[in-house]
Amino acid sequence: MIKIAISCGDPAGIGYEIVAKSLLHYHPSDVQFKIFGAKAVFDSLSEKFIWAEKFLNRVDTQNSLEIISVSDDKNFPIGEISPRCGEIAYRSIIAAIQSAKEGDSDAIVTAPISKKAIHLAGHNFAGHTEILAKEFDCPVTMMLFARKFRVSLATTHIPLKDVASSLSTARILEHLRRTHSALVNWFGIKEPKIGVLGLNPHAGESGDIGIEEIIISKAIEIAREENIDAEGPLVPDVAFLTSMRRKYDAYLAMFHDQGLIPLKTLGFRNGVNITLGLPKPRTSPDHGTAFDIAGKGKANPHPFGCSLRTGVRLSLSCNTF
Repeated sequence: MIKIAISCGDPAGIGYEIVAKSLLHYHPSDVQFKIFGAKAVFDSLSEKFIWAEKFLNRVDTQNSLEIISVSDDKNFPIGEISPRCGEIAYRSIIAAIQSAKEGDSDAIVTAPISKKAIHLAGHNFAGHTEILAKEFDCPVTMMLFARKFRVSLATTHIPLKDVASSLSTARILEHLRRTHSALVNWFGIKEPKIGVLGLNPHAGESGDIGIEEIIISKAIEIAREENIDAEGPLVPDVAFLTSMRRKYDAYLAMFHDQGLIPLKTLGFRNGVNITLGLPKPRTSPDHGTAFDIAGKGKANPHPFGCSLRTGVRLSLSCNTF
């Protein structure tokens, strides 16, 4: 039986709602879900919404669902950033990671957190990806995909002013290796082609607008020597045209918004975040805590459901990337 660890995210956001709604509709017979969070949030939702009550009834009657509470706290400030909620979110993530490290779970699926709340709680991490990299003690690559549109990132949650100095041939090469391996082993693409974006306008215009493309080109050259079909540096402002998307199985973007703006524009409702490089798969929906609609029962569970299904599918593979 496949076992999936779920961290519920920030108690003040929509994480608990989308977890409950998703598991009401998605309950394969050969999968067990371990849900890490504050049970009081589910109890509170069940007092307002029938779907939450039905979810808790399923938890009570089926062995395939288990809520492991990381706190006995109650009465969370819904829709607000708070250190108390940040602490619960952090504990939920760590508990899910520990479950995977101890062999009790085959994959991790995470609901959205507030990075600010995490910081206020005293945990200096830029996001899930950085927490996972530290806890598993391994380099990782963030990949996001929506159906056949896939984007990996060479840098993640850092200020734009720091991107250029964070790029190196070695780091870009590692991201290309992990992306290539994921395309082959997880997505079943025998001979994948990766489009590598330049950093500067016009991909540096042959050195007239920056020299970072020299670093990128060297990484591509080494990757091709390793039989990784990488091409670039591509001019960023035309790289995602329809004709180009048909040409490449994935892209490697140099910074967060360079890759995520087109992906979210074209496939927001289906977007899934995958962390490559971990000993076990980790997935999440490609959206945030949505504090503005938290506690109102309006959240759409479809993106989280996509993450659950992806986590189950990827956990069937024993490969790491």
